[in-house]
Amino acid sequence: MRSHMICLLAAAGLLAAGAAAAAEVAFTYKTSYRNVSQDPDKIWTGDALAAGSSGTVTIHEYELRTPRGDYLISQIWNDDCASATCPTRLVRVAPHQPPAILVDDMMHQIVPPDDPRFAGLSNSGPQAAFAEHPFLLSDDGKTLVNGDFKFEIGSVKP
Repeated sequence: MRSHMICLLAAAGLLAAGAAAAAEVAFTYKTSYRNVSQDPDKIWTGDALAAGSSGTVTIHEYELRTPRGDYLISQIWNDDCASATCPTRLVRVAPHQPPAILVDDMMHQIVPPDDPRFAGLSNSGPQAAFAEHPFLLSDDGKTLVNGDFKFEIGSVKP
């Protein structure tokens, strides 16, 4: 019985450690900029900010702070969006430095928590997990995960 209790305690400890580690790699919602003509964080410029047929441009941001540095995900909703994907960038941010783009690609369109549609999403299963944390950084810091999309994090792009 004693060894059974020790195994249960060890398993509980591993589960708690796993949950804590998972929390370290999940990006959290930061903010949304709606109806913008310029990006306050200077990640998007030029034509990306041109209001096209939709008449508006919206930017949604998620952030992650790690011992290796701080990261920001910026997804822009503009005319370049497809039916389920939008231009998205992963950048490394540091005080008094311009953002360093690490990934620039089309990623699953997110529904941020401050959007009224968020309340209507499933609150269980994989869809709920994606809605809550649409962006994850792998434990080794080399892969950005966006649902079933995976992006290798390369060197800094100008």
